Amino acid sequence: MPGPNVIELAAALHKAIANHDKIALGRLIKAYGGIWARLQDKADLLALEIAAMDGPVTPAAVGRMLRYKELLAQTEKELTRFSGFMQTELITGTQGSIALGTQHAAALARAAGITGGFNRLPTAAIETLLGFLQDGSPLFARIEALAPFTAKRVADALIEGIGLGMSPRTTASLIRRELGMGLTDALRMTRTAQLYSYREASRANYIANSDVVTGWIWWADLGGDPCMACIAEHGGEHGLDETLDDHHNGRCAMLPKLAGEPVGGEGGEAWFSGLDEAKQRELMGDGRWDAWKGGKFDFADLSAVHDDDVYGQMRTEATLEALLGG
Repeated sequence: MPGPNVIELAAALHKAIANHDKIALGRLIKAYGGIWARLQDKADLLALEIAAMDGPVTPAAVGRMLRYKELLAQTEKELTRFSGFMQTELITGTQGSIALGTQHAAALARAAGITGGFNRLPTAAIETLLGFLQDGSPLFARIEALAPFTAKRVADALIEGIGLGMSPRTTASLIRRELGMGLTDALRMTRTAQLYSYREASRANYIANSDVVTGWIWWADLGGDPCMACIAEHGGEHGLDETLDDHHNGRCAMLPKLAGEPVGGEGGEAWFSGLDEAKQRELMGDGRWDAWKGGKFDFADLSAVHDDDVYGQMRTEATLEALLGG
């Protein structure tokens, strides 16, 4: 691992990107909050109309109600409008992340020992390299699918509530819950895009200085209780042709590996082994901890991979079932 100066700087820069992330997501949360405010009256009126229905309240009967159709149409309209706002915010946010990644790559390289100049790539060039910010990209397709997908979840929740005999008020609360899930999806998409852009900007600038930066080292914020996949990857050395394929919302970073820098240092497994048993069990879970202590799998196996249609290969925390070959 790089020296303490680089580690300390990485932790400080980690806070800077987290603050950038927080500001961007705050704007999305504020905008999304207005959706429920505009839909609540329609949901309440539908609940009152359902309560006043003569005869049995069935999903089919509710599906024929004008207020039901109006609520779903307005829900999709509001979410479609939000998706457009989200795309604009995402582009602005990722451009800021790219700029930060460029600045931070230079700062980390200097802290690691580079004394000469450091080539910085223009933000626009890195944005073009990323590709997923272009119209028609899988990321934008995913954003565009948010409105109909969430609207369908709202409709399904209504039908489920009615089918289970829930009160109209309880059913209305299901609408709010499903809308909240849409916000969760939006925040995850935005945060992941910004963090991925930040890391790839760092790597692009390392490549532009490959005469002195020969690779990068996976750094996880171990003090922030990362997942076991990130702990397993922490300290791993990688070539400049490799991406840091963190999971969605992943906050790990790339530290520069300089030419002539000695190999080695404490990795995630060594760090984890130094924790007391209670903390190990908290992070790993009792079932996996018992299996690990029993020699049923190697520590590195905790980091598994899956394919994502936007980002390609991404890391995920291996389940106990997968670790045991089930």
